[in-house]
Amino acid sequence: MRYEDGQAVAVLEGDLNPTPWTEAMFLEELRLGSFCRVLTDEVGTVVGYLVARLLWDEWHLLLMGVAVGYQRRGWGHRLMREWMDHARKNVGRSLLLEVRRSNRSAIKLYSDFGFVTVGVRKKYYHGPHGSEDAWVMARPISSDDQERLF
Repeated sequence: MRYEDGQAVAVLEGDLNPTPWTEAMFLEELRLGSFCRVLTDEVGTVVGYLVARLLWDEWHLLLMGVAVGYQRRGWGHRLMREWMDHARKNVGRSLLLEVRRSNRSAIKLYSDFGFVTVGVRKKYYHGPHGSEDAWVMARPISSDDQERLF
């Protein structure tokens, strides 16, 4: 992700999330040195993004999204592989994320990458129709992840 991608990522985020991040929030993560990735299609349109931050030796997935027309076509897998490979190479010992309990496709994606549910954050997500719990999912990073990721 580059600073000039901020607006396009924020627009996509607004299409996907009832309480979206702003362009300024994405740019702040870039400024902080967080792991920020975008994926573009063949004409350069942003179709996916991922933001993660290292906290001590644990990588925390803050946000990930794939445009509706591009979902279930491997874009999310690609983002996850890039993040996990980066984490393995950059002092990460574990990975952590939160996911809406109702987001079955995301839960399956994370489970496919070895994440397991380790807790619940009550009323973590807020939206126009109330609050929703988040499942906290985690997994360790090991040196043999490189072979399993690709």
